[in-house]
Amino acid sequence: MKETGNGEDKGNGEDFLQKLLKEKEPKTSEFIGAIVVNIILLYIVNNLLSWNLSFIASSFQDVLWIFNLSITATIIGNVLFLIYHPGWFRSLIRIILNIFGFMVAYYLYTVFPFIFSNNLVTLFVKFAIIVAMVVMVIVTIFEIVKFILRIIK
Repeated sequence: MKETGNGEDKGNGEDFLQKLLKEKEPKTSEFIGAIVVNIILLYIVNNLLSWNLSFIASSFQDVLWIFNLSITATIIGNVLFLIYHPGWFRSLIRIILNIFGFMVAYYLYTVFPFIFSNNLVTLFVKFAIIVAMVVMVIVTIFEIVKFILRIIK
């Protein structure tokens, strides 16, 4: 790195790439915690309709399959991380899981299995789902770049 006249470091492209690719060392406890949380989430999602919540429509059944698929994929991904977790592999699995996450948000938006008495709340929830989809696309593009850089490194 080069130092500027005022004592600040002036980074170059290589430093940026190293910072981009640098991740904290994964811990087994994080993967186990994610597995436990997703098993609980799987139970909750599959029982929402039986709890007769006033804001959950019966059309929630139409998006349940993608929730189950996404949560199950996340559990499997974390089990795989327990066994094998180099950076390129984590990026690849995250890309796949981000695609599932996008699909969940997309189906939630298109089916919209919620009933709100206030139109402003409905608008806000729909907007939040759109924001989630945009964020998922950005994060996935970022993971694709990281994956490619790790492969060619």
